[in-house]
Amino acid sequence: MSLQQQLDKFSPIDLKQMDRVKLLKRTDTKYLLSKTTLIELLPDLLDHYFALEIKGKREASYQTTYLDTVNKDYYFQHHQGKPKRHKVRFRNYVESNLSFLEVKLKHKGATDKKRISSPFTFPMSKNQETFLQEWIPENPAYLKQILQNTFSRITLAHKTEEERVTIDFNLKFEDQNNKVDLSEPIIIEVKQSGLNRNSKINTLLRSKQIRPQRLSKYCIGCILLDDKLKYNRFKSRLLDLNKIQKIWNF
Repeated sequence: MSLQQQLDKFSPIDLKQMDRVKLLKRTDTKYLLSKTTLIELLPDLLDHYFALEIKGKREASYQTTYLDTVNKDYYFQHHQGKPKRHKVRFRNYVESNLSFLEVKLKHKGATDKKRISSPFTFPMSKNQETFLQEWIPENPAYLKQILQNTFSRITLAHKTEEERVTIDFNLKFEDQNNKVDLSEPIIIEVKQSGLNRNSKINTLLRSKQIRPQRLSKYCIGCILLDDKLKYNRFKSRLLDLNKIQKIWNF
C-alpha cells in the first residue's frame, strides 16, 4: 500500500483545529527512517492521531531559506554541541499561502520559535531586521543566504494529548553551486509541550529499534552542499542516512 493510501485512512483535522497543538514552545524528538518503514508503521497510529488536511491535501509543501553568517556560525554552534544556540530562516507554507521570518531558539533541548509574518525578501527590510535584533546577538545586516531547502510534510495531531508529529520527506537542498535530492530518508519529529517518551509514536518507534537522533536539516544540507565543511560531530548521522540512501562519500 502506498504512503498516500495509508494517509487517506486517517481522520482529518484542519488548520484552525491544529491551534490546540501549535507548540511554539516545546520539546522536540527526531527520528530517521526509510519510507518503507514509515508505511509499515502508519496503521498502528490510525486510532491515536488526526492528519492535517489543507484544501483536500494531506501532504504539504514547504520552502525554506536559511540565513547564517559568512563563517556559518550557526552551523558551528550546532557542530560544537552548544546547549544554547539559534537558527534564522524564512519559511513558506505553500498550500496555506503563509510565509514567516523565524528564529528557532534552542536551549538545553527545549525549542522556542519566534516568528513574524513576512514574505521572503533579501536584503531584509528594516522591520525584519528589528525583529531579529530582539532575538539574536548578531547584526542582521551581516547575515547571508546559505541554502534553500524544500520538502513535503505530513502533520499528525494526537487526538487527546498535546502532541504534534511531523513527517518530512522528499528533501532537497540547494545553494548557488550544488543541488542534492534525498528521495528515501524520512525525518519524523515528535513535538510535545513536555517530553513524554511513552507517547504512542515514541513507544512504537522504540519497539522497532528506531532511536531518537539529534538531526538538523540545516546542518545536513550544509555538509552535503559543501564538502570542505568540518563534519566529524555529524558523521554518525551521515552514516545512518547512507544506510537509507547513498548520499555521502567519506
